[in-house]
Amino acid sequence: MTAQPGPVTLSAEARRLRHAVAAAPDAVLAKVVAVFDSLPDRREADALLDAARPRLRRLRPPRPIAFTRLLFLPLDGAILEARAWRRQEGTLPRTALLPLAGAIRAAIGPAAAEIEAATAGRSFADHAAIDAAGRRLWRLAAEAGPGPAPPPGWQEAGLSPVDYRQAAALATGAWRCAGPLWAALAAARFGPPEDLTRLALLAAMAEGPAVLAAALSTLMLKAAKPGGVATLAADLPGAPPALAERVLDAWLAECRPEIPLADPAGAAGMAEAFREALDDLADSRLAQRAERRQRIAAIRREAAEACRMAYAEAAETVLAPLASGAADDAAIGALEATARQVRRLEQAGRGLGAATAFDAAAHRVTERIAALRGKPGIGTADLVRMTEILAGPEAAMRLLDAG
Repeated sequence: MTAQPGPVTLSAEARRLRHAVAAAPDAVLAKVVAVFDSLPDRREADALLDAARPRLRRLRPPRPIAFTRLLFLPLDGAILEARAWRRQEGTLPRTALLPLAGAIRAAIGPAAAEIEAATAGRSFADHAAIDAAGRRLWRLAAEAGPGPAPPPGWQEAGLSPVDYRQAAALATGAWRCAGPLWAALAAARFGPPEDLTRLALLAAMAEGPAVLAAALSTLMLKAAKPGGVATLAADLPGAPPALAERVLDAWLAECRPEIPLADPAGAAGMAEAFREALDDLADSRLAQRAERRQRIAAIRREAAEACRMAYAEAAETVLAPLASGAADDAAIGALEATARQVRRLEQAGRGLGAATAFDAAAHRVTERIAALRGKPGIGTADLVRMTEILAGPEAAMRLLDAG
């Protein structure tokens, strides 16, 4: 197996490109990621994506199932950018992934190619493919292990033999308990359920505190109710003291509300997810310390403001076509469907605590619709219907009465 090149050093031009990637609109960023995912060598692409990773974790664009990404799925929440990694227990630097994956690929032989063939053309939205290929890969990786000595590319990645021993132990432990962890991850949008969460955490705890911390970080990253997951971990008999609180504090420190501006349905879904997660955190016993309550309140304010900005952008996708004039039934139907997503976004934003801001924003929207009365190409009934969807029946009745 050939040695891996060392860590990528970005030129001034590449640093400017990284900034451009980080600042790209959501839809453009998703396309950039799709192009990068198709590259046979992702080292430079990964470096360019570093600044955008917090957004990618929230946007979650469809990603193809690649060998390395599938191998480290059970450690997804424990992987840190190299510049942020400080040898914390239960974490891996991103630069360690390729050398470790190369070692596992060599250790399991032809099975690696079989797994890649089975997942070709599939994305991480395909849970059945992950269940089949992932469970096989994690079992083989746990049995083989990455080997007793650092693999080619390890030192070139700026990592030491001590780092290798810790990383190899963490990864092997995570692969041994990956079955129950994946079962909980696959149900993350449902909480995940308490029984699946407990089984996953107990299996991880049996591998030691570092693996438990990594598994908890990964579960909280994906969970609809991260507060419940952290509380359950803290209450496990024999759980290391303060481990769950440490992971929770890291989750809170890294949480950055990112609401897509050009996608009303995606913005509404993400806003609802933030509201559910923050409500769950606020109810968690672990969140009662003053500094955690303050951080949760700050995230809620950030999320509410992000929702307000997304709402203004999303409303424009309805108002601009209406103002342009003639629209047939199909166009009106499409606008009504978009308007329903805008309304979902508004309601989620209000739930985050931005009621006054949304009152003003919704009033501006209804005023703009009312100003279109009598405009050729669009009937009053369509305007009333759009007002009802966006602002409710009372606002629609006011518009109808005024007409």
